[in-house]
Amino acid sequence: MNTAINSSSPSGILPMPGGIACAGPLREREERLESLKLLAGHLAHDFNNFLVPILGYVSLIKEDLAPDAPGRQYATAIETAARRTEGLLDAVLLATRPQRRFRPVLTDLRELVEREMNAWMATLPANARITLKADLAGCSTVLDPAQWRNVIQQLLFNVHFALATGGTVTVTLQPRTLPADRAVELGMAASTVFELMIHDDGFGMSPAVQQRAFEPFFSTRPKTQGAGLGLTIVHSVVRLHGGQVLLDSQEDAGTTVRIWSPITQTEPVSRTGEVGSAQVRRAAPRPLTSSKVLLVDDDPLVLEVIKTCLQRAQFEVHVAMDGQEGLKLYRRHARNWALVITDLAMPVMNGIDMVLQIRQLEPDLEVILVSGDVEASSQENLARLGQPQPTLIRKPFTLKGLMEAIRTHVGRHSSGSLSRKPCN
Repeated sequence: MNTAINSSSPSGILPMPGGIACAGPLREREERLESLKLLAGHLAHDFNNFLVPILGYVSLIKEDLAPDAPGRQYATAIETAARRTEGLLDAVLLATRPQRRFRPVLTDLRELVEREMNAWMATLPANARITLKADLAGCSTVLDPAQWRNVIQQLLFNVHFALATGGTVTVTLQPRTLPADRAVELGMAASTVFELMIHDDGFGMSPAVQQRAFEPFFSTRPKTQGAGLGLTIVHSVVRLHGGQVLLDSQEDAGTTVRIWSPITQTEPVSRTGEVGSAQVRRAAPRPLTSSKVLLVDDDPLVLEVIKTCLQRAQFEVHVAMDGQEGLKLYRRHARNWALVITDLAMPVMNGIDMVLQIRQLEPDLEVILVSGDVEASSQENLARLGQPQPTLIRKPFTLKGLMEAIRTHVGRHSSGSLSRKPCN
């Protein structure tokens, strides 16, 4: 969610997703959160790019080392640290840019909530003095189930902390119709909503803590018990779905989190071609008759590590650092290309524009897109490429994942050298 603040908006109204604005006391919170999320999201995006060469070169080092080589344990330690960083950055991006992996489908929300509550109860210690009460109405609506599972997990995790000495948590789910003026005040386009409410009678929050509760990295817990992203994730996911989340808490009197989100039955068109997504292009790959690859990325470290991996797989690699340079290379060697691997967000000419011009010359050329940029890899931007949609790999990716994409979605060139399975 990259919401611009419009200082010229009338009546102190803050524009929100879908052109709907928050008014009144929510304005200050939304402005502050969007500024913090924007900063955190940019930092996480840049660090994700740094992880690609780190993980890539560690993979190449481990490939060159014997299983009992002294340096292998050091490489494994570096890889473990990088993976932990990757997990944190993924959480930051979910908290700040949930649209990056937004896959809404028609979902039985009651079933989803019940499953997460049962899983949560199963993780509690046997001597935990926590009572769970639930009153869940049936509700089928379009949402991203993975993101909403995360929302419920984060809220229940907070409940566990709030009820450290025992208590009761009450979860309710019901359909509601909000007054039109109330929906507008909340920054929501729809008045027909579901209400998910989680209440605990734990130690509650002070007004100062409530004021900052949704901020990225703010937490009252020890640093070993989370990065302080839980309520930021809740807020971002709910707002992405066109809803709103409110927090009401009093010290020593408990906390209530109330979520309203629109009920809709119409599924959007699913994104295709993304590695790891539920739907991937089904057309059979064209058999490769060449080993020549055009590799385009504006980050020299990313460019070099991918080039090294492809060369180990016996591909002939031609590299460029922007789309215009890549297009010139393609035209200079206009025949017998195996595939194009390109970043999306680049200076001079971006990856989308380069691929569009290449497809005018060779419509069936296989293309793999790599990107960590939300706007560059948006559904609307990728739709410009038409069909067939290229395979999309999100940064940070592993060299193993890249090679699997080449094998699965592109095919093997005639020499069969991919059977060596390099860069794993």
